[in-house]
Amino acid sequence: MDAIDLSEEQIQELAGVVESLNEQLRSSGAGGAETAFGIGCGIGLIPVVGITLLLWVFGLINLILALFMFVVGMLALSGISILLANLARSNAFKRVYRTEVEPEILQYLSEQHLSRQEFDTLAHQMLPPDAPLQVYLSPILPVEVSSAGEQD
Repeated sequence: MDAIDLSEEQIQELAGVVESLNEQLRSSGAGGAETAFGIGCGIGLIPVVGITLLLWVFGLINLILALFMFVVGMLALSGISILLANLARSNAFKRVYRTEVEPEILQYLSEQHLSRQEFDTLAHQMLPPDAPLQVYLSPILPVEVSSAGEQD
């Protein structure tokens, strides 16, 4: 693929748009994950404490075993809550991308007269590898970005 000719202002504007969209995805995922983790731990704490306490009160287990059961239950509960948080983050990314980010990308592309492949390739180069927006990009690599005024 040939080099994509953009002015310095267009490159700076594109970088700002890409960073803004990526941050929009990141913040939406963080909120969903925090909520899911908090709810998972809060709701799961009641059965773990209740069962452990009931078994200890009725003398079916001693205090040391009750504490051990509580710790194991809390570890299991944390693991399940982390899985739920990751699932919630992934779902939040998908929802926000479909409803907010993708329409903004399409509007930007129509205003700047860029193709989606050009946008994806340039955005892929601008973002770090672990950026949430990277999941939704389909870059064509390698490509060179050159300013419109440069001579080869």
